Amino acid sequence: MTIRSIDMQVLVQKVGEVSRLQQAEQTQNSSRQQENLQQLAQQTETTSKMVNRNRETESKKVLREKEEEEEAKNRKQPKRNKDNKNGPKSEEQAIGIDIII
Repeated sequence: MTIRSIDMQVLVQKVGEVSRLQQAEQTQNSSRQQENLQQLAQQTETTSKMVNRNRETESKKVLREKEEEEEAKNRKQPKRNKDNKNGPKSEEQAIGIDIII
């Protein structure tokens, strides 16, 4: 295919315009990619903070449950100790019946 001189003049003028359009498109794609990277980094940071908060909350819940269990045990233990002080001290002594006639 041959190009005539008049067509060549038009093409040369269009080369600059096409070049500017391609450069603008590349710049636009680059900035979109940069924005996507920033959003991804922000999402990652937010997610990791949420995970850390959930872990902290879970550990606090576990500690609170352990404390409640210990308190419940401590409440029961003094009652047992009081019963043991007033009653027999061993199982052998507790088994047996005294019959007086």
